[in-house]
Amino acid sequence: MLSKFGIVVLVIISFQSIIYMGIYMYSTLHVPLIKADSTAARNKKRSSGYIRSGFNDSDTKFLTIFTTFSERELPRFRIQNNTLCNYEKFPKHLTERAIFSSDGFHLRRDGKCWLETVSNNNDSDWNIINLEPHMTAAGRPVLREMFIETQKRFNTDLYMYSNGDILFHVEKLITSLEEVKRFTKAHNIRRFIVFGARHEANFYSSHGTVEIISGLDEEIIQRGQSTKLGQSNAQDYFITSKTSFPWDAVPDYVISLPAFDNWLLMFSNKADIATFDITATNLAVHQAGAPKFIDSNYQKSMSSNRKLWDSSIISYVGSYLNCCKWKTVYKEGKVIMVKNPAFNNKCIAKLKIPVENLLDEKIFEG
Repeated sequence: MLSKFGIVVLVIISFQSIIYMGIYMYSTLHVPLIKADSTAARNKKRSSGYIRSGFNDSDTKFLTIFTTFSERELPRFRIQNNTLCNYEKFPKHLTERAIFSSDGFHLRRDGKCWLETVSNNNDSDWNIINLEPHMTAAGRPVLREMFIETQKRFNTDLYMYSNGDILFHVEKLITSLEEVKRFTKAHNIRRFIVFGARHEANFYSSHGTVEIISGLDEEIIQRGQSTKLGQSNAQDYFITSKTSFPWDAVPDYVISLPAFDNWLLMFSNKADIATFDITATNLAVHQAGAPKFIDSNYQKSMSSNRKLWDSSIISYVGSYLNCCKWKTVYKEGKVIMVKNPAFNNKCIAKLKIPVENLLDEKIFEG
């Protein structure tokens, strides 16, 4: 007969089994699985079985890509799950992935791509970073603080913010950024920032939202076919190294609203920070069509961005991607860097702020 202790052990084991079965059932019902826990995610030991790239040293990954998602706009949930599944295709041995979110955010398993192509075990590869009060303005994330926080947490060659509705051809993106790194190192360019345009693909309508199937590069090519490039003054992703751009000098611009992307390009050219456009060798697909949720926080953030713009920028001249100093192109099937022939003196914006005072070397050396 079992002792009292043995009976207690059996009860505990049975209770745990019920819990695990419940978690599995919840995952198939598309409900939250992972509560935000930045500390646990950040400190999780990585597998030693990763294949190292010869492009990186042994202790440094190549890229940290981070974003943030709407937590109240139902029409965007499926689009955001498309993005999550696409990000899953970034090679783990080269990249870190992070999501900035409010306290209590849960990573959801939803959509055909996520449920059928991503293992449950991959959830723990995501880094969920709580948006602290100092990281927001009018309740929305501030780009400067996102870059600073990401660079504190992760040790990678490059850091990339992207809006949460952009899908990437992973190989094209990484190959383009490898050329940026090679070129800046070869020419001793210490100050730089990378931009790029997006292709517009209609993913949302009153009839429903397009769901991606695999998130792989082949599908991203298919989704990008027959699409047009968006406006070249709409930049949705930005890449710098830890020391190539003075994020401390950037005002409190909030993301996903006008002005902040144009400000970054105009400020960089004025401050003699090398600007790179990777549009020609990268494929970024904007999942367009979902309506914006315009509430009081949105209006306040829009007003704040506008005031910051008006306090430093005289005109929009120089805000387009043709004002990047360098751009990537293909030559004989290989990505190379060339001077942008469209860049001229008109691209150097007239600013109201004394940019020259921000160019102290200590800012760039951290």
